[in-house]
Amino acid sequence: MALLTVTDLSIAIHDPTAPTEQIHIEPYGPWLPAGWVRVVSDISFSVAPGEVLAIVGESGAGKSITALGALGLLGPGAKVVDGTVNYDGTQLRPTARLAKKRARWWRRSRDRKRLPFMEELLDDGYREVLGTRIGVLFQDAIASWEPTAVIGEQAGEVLAEHTEMSRDEIVDRVLAALGEVQLPKVNKYLSWRHELSRGQAQRAMIAAALVKGPDLLVADEPLSGLDGPVAAAVLDILRDLKTRRGMAMILITHDLATVAATADRVMVMYGGQIVEHGPVDEIFYRPKHPYTEGLLGSVPSVAQKRLVSIAGTPPRIQDVPSDSCAFAPRCAYAKEVCWGGRPALGRVGGAMAACFRASEIELSGVRG
Repeated sequence: MALLTVTDLSIAIHDPTAPTEQIHIEPYGPWLPAGWVRVVSDISFSVAPGEVLAIVGESGAGKSITALGALGLLGPGAKVVDGTVNYDGTQLRPTARLAKKRARWWRRSRDRKRLPFMEELLDDGYREVLGTRIGVLFQDAIASWEPTAVIGEQAGEVLAEHTEMSRDEIVDRVLAALGEVQLPKVNKYLSWRHELSRGQAQRAMIAAALVKGPDLLVADEPLSGLDGPVAAAVLDILRDLKTRRGMAMILITHDLATVAATADRVMVMYGGQIVEHGPVDEIFYRPKHPYTEGLLGSVPSVAQKRLVSIAGTPPRIQDVPSDSCAFAPRCAYAKEVCWGGRPALGRVGGAMAACFRASEIELSGVRG
């Protein structure tokens, strides 16, 4: 059974340039407020216990917004508008119940221009699961720490909030976690944010996630901005956690070398959509989507000494057309059929791909 299952996730962002009319969005009734644009539609994926799922794609592909949206962690300007999340057999976002809540709100509200989004209707059970069983590493490790409290106190806050542990027990748990990520225990417990290097801040974030003893770790670009040796050390820690703790992970990254060394499955995103999804070997050696082939062309290998970039630039996620393939303007294999509708994700060989021509074309994977 899957540990985490996300079904039909849809997310909207606020865009001042969007049309001013309200948009109908059944069943989360009745309207998406003016200025909001749906950018992720009907995304479904799952993660099994102990498995590493990598979500890859260029910047702006929708990787982070999808993963963080599933956890209710989107910042201002982005909201989940549809979908359900099941964690370890417990449905955290039951569609029917939230639809009823919204319907009641709509009947009673005097300000219907401000429709509540899903994050505003989360129950306490969801917050407890997120606080105790799921760890999250955000992109900017230094900015993720508050500047007004020492690192150790912040790392233990979640245990103080969601458990009956004493202060001494919490301190012991935090110190053990800091040691697990190879940081000086007492020294870093008492450190302030400004006293940490970027690599130390990322290790401390991993320690803060570990104090909960999570079943799932969500890492959003965990190696971003780190020097080579520091990034390698952090990656070693993540791999060790998978092996030693059996912890599942969602790894959000554009670094395909990291994916090859860490992941079990890969979900390739473009324009807020899943364009390919399958086991890491299938994706790397037998890609079925032209976008995946383009990404793999940028991976150095023994046989491929010259890197090949993808022509053109990715669109803004809010500008992706709903009536054609999002990748068609940049695709060397595009034909008339690619402009006639949005391809659905379907099985092709050992993977899933959203491409009208996936069964016709021969694509190159990693060589050497």
